[in-house]
Amino acid sequence: MIKHRLFSKGEYIHALVSNARHSNLLFPVRAIIYDVQFDEMMPRYQIKIVKFYDDLNFLKRHFFDMNFEKGFEGGTTRFKFSRQKYKTREQLQKHIDAGEDTYFVVVDSVMCTKSYNKIMELYNNIQDFLIEKSFRDLYEATTRQSYSKGKYYYKSKGVFQAHLKKFLDDRIPPDPNYFDKLLYRPNSKELDETS
Repeated sequence: MIKHRLFSKGEYIHALVSNARHSNLLFPVRAIIYDVQFDEMMPRYQIKIVKFYDDLNFLKRHFFDMNFEKGFEGGTTRFKFSRQKYKTREQLQKHIDAGEDTYFVVVDSVMCTKSYNKIMELYNNIQDFLIEKSFRDLYEATTRQSYSKGKYYYKSKGVFQAHLKKFLDDRIPPDPNYFDKLLYRPNSKELDETS
């Protein structure tokens, strides 16, 4: 059963756009809905972007040349642009607006909200999760025994935690168990119980 707000054709929304290959890279945008594919679990929208919220340099590094799902029956939209041609986001947007039937993108309904504040709240929550996952991955990579001669090796969780505390400084949440949860490693018994 759907527990989030649904939108109709022609509505302006805010969305988080991503592609399958780089699903952790999200682009907050304002868009208009051109078509809706209803599904009782996860409706999807075919949208046209009317405003980007990322700066142009970020878009040039990550958005340009990316492929996105174009329609419900397949097909892709590729934003293949010359990076030197566009000096402002407005120039980029003008080009996209001129290609009326060219630059459609499909997004899941859970990645859409009505207001800018709500989409940025969703975006920040997802980014927080991805950054914390990166900390866990970094901890795992730098404390492996087989990496003990590596440049970035940490001998213990305590040393890694101390350096991470210094890096995070006043951004550490007030939860006293924050680092235990963040750097948690399940033991063999717990791993066997979950499989």
